Parts: sequence; structure tokens; C-alpha cells
Amino acid sequence: MDDVTINPMATGERSVGPATLRIRQSTALPLHMRAGSRELVNFEVPKTEQNKGYGARLLRKTCKEADEAGMVLVLWAKPYGEDASLDLPKLVEWYNRFGFAVLQTTETAGVMMARVVGATERGARLSPIAASLIKEYA
Repeated sequence: MDDVTINPMATGERSVGPATLRIRQSTALPLHMRAGSRELVNFEVPKTEQNKGYGARLLRKTCKEADEAGMVLVLWAKPYGEDASLDLPKLVEWYNRFGFAVLQTTETAGVMMARVVGATERGARLSPIAASLIKEYA
């Protein structure tokens, strides 16, 4: 059996231009799943800098880093703050572009999404049931 080298993805802040996010070990997952995953939190792009590609570049960079480390990424999609320009269905659709798929939807926490190593948009299409749940809570 070959030895497997694990390249853990460091936690902490990432940025591209004015876009920032923080990576942490997820507390939303069971203990046995935490070592192979990271949670994205506090993903922000100031309103004046939105729609300029900073957020997309940061998320692509973060997904590439996770792929290289063999990490699953999880996040809670939920618009927040005065600068939120996307409603929940559009935000979920935006994350789908980067390979994230819906795991669960809650009225209070938003939509839990995950991206497996090497995921593409094609593999992250919403099921009709998941899409209807998102619209229900939006």
C-alpha cells in the first residue's frame, strides 16, 4: 500500500483585493469528518467593489488550494449585512458555479453547501427538491 501524504489546508484569512474570507475547521460537521474539511466563513466584498471579479477570484483561489490539500469545503450560504447584493437563490447559484452543492437548508442558518475535491459546476447542479427548499426559505 502506498503512503499517502496529507497536505493540510491552513486556517486563517484569505484575500484578493478587497475580497476577504476566513477558513476554519468546521464545527458544523461530525468530529470524524473535520480533519478532511474546512469551512469558509465571513466571505465579504465591499458593496463598492462587488461585480468586479474579486470574490470569484478569491473563491477560485481557495478552491484550488483545497483541491491541492485534498480538503472538502463547506459553507453556510446566507446573505447578510447592508452590502448583501444577492438574494439566497442567486447566492446559491453563484456558489454552484464553483462546484458547491446544497447539503441542507434551514430557515435560520441558511443553506449548508459543500464542495468535494475537484468539483465543477456540472457536478453541483441543484436537484429540483433542493431548489424548491431554497425558494421556500428565501
